[in-house]
Amino acid sequence: MEPLRGGLLSGDVPAIQQHLIDAPVRRTPSEWGLRWVWDHPEVTVVLSGMNAMEQVRENLAVAEQGVAHSLSPGELAVIEKMRDTFASRVKIPCTGCRYCMPCENGVDIPSCFMYYNQAYTYDAKEKAAGVYLWALNGSFSGGVPGFASACVECGECEEKCPQHLPIREHLRDVNEFFGK
Repeated sequence: MEPLRGGLLSGDVPAIQQHLIDAPVRRTPSEWGLRWVWDHPEVTVVLSGMNAMEQVRENLAVAEQGVAHSLSPGELAVIEKMRDTFASRVKIPCTGCRYCMPCENGVDIPSCFMYYNQAYTYDAKEKAAGVYLWALNGSFSGGVPGFASACVECGECEEKCPQHLPIREHLRDVNEFFGK
């Protein structure tokens, strides 16, 4: 499900493009992502959202060619380089375990970190900011907004975090980046 990270992997992402220049095969970023998923023998269904008929056509064409173990070692090396590049761009190494939750002030700490990381990882500040504002506005949590700006720096979350992340510092960064 979401093999293209909600469309973040299908755009013009410099972190992807730098690896596709010397790739052994010319493909769109979407095709690379979908082919990687189909390459796994345990995958029988791929759920990929589409917004345009051209995306439907591309997804169908990839699905027709997408079979297990169809990627060459050179193609897999390109994908591994892209994965390593994305991993190096993650700003906050939160695993999303949610042990820091609940926050007494309603801050959705893992989601704040996820959207912040998406903005940097995929060079998608505007998209990540839009989703951050939409998803954390309180509509899905009984009217309590989950923005980083609600943090009062009590530190309870840091005591619970198994990764020992400086959560308060990271929430300040998220708030500065997205604002409210």
